[in-house]
Amino acid sequence: MTPEPSDALLGGTFERLDPRIRTVWAVGRAVAVAVVGMALGVLALVAGETASTAVVLLLTVVGMGLAVVSAGWSWRCWSWAAWDDALEIHHGVVIRASSLVPYHRIQQIDVHRGPLERLLSLSTLILRTAASTTDARIPGVPASRVETLRHQLLARAGIDDAV
Repeated sequence: MTPEPSDALLGGTFERLDPRIRTVWAVGRAVAVAVVGMALGVLALVAGETASTAVVLLLTVVGMGLAVVSAGWSWRCWSWAAWDDALEIHHGVVIRASSLVPYHRIQQIDVHRGPLERLLSLSTLILRTAASTTDARIPGVPASRVETLRHQLLARAGIDDAV
């Protein structure tokens, strides 16, 4: 059974995130590691601990490399599917998480685009429900698809998009 044209993006099969999201995650994680590492390196340098400074800088470089590698692991572990009655999301490298968000629980769908996401033409869909613990996110949605996907999900949720 092929999906109707109006539901072309919600075909009931598991989807992967756009591979460009790995760049967003890698840069974000590497920058965080670099900031902490540089701060510790400066503190060690000010304290006159040159050997400690070298170790901190080496660990910072290794940490930045692991940050880049972990972005790829995270991407491989992300998938989502839109079924007839709910949206299913799987993610997590060490701790696997599976979420099933029934459409009737969705109250609002926001689109978030940070600076690096805008540069790479990506978006994150944030699905809001009555209970904040059941909110869901789908990162790495191509900007060219995000509005269509958002409107299709809102239609399944039975919500008129008043934005």
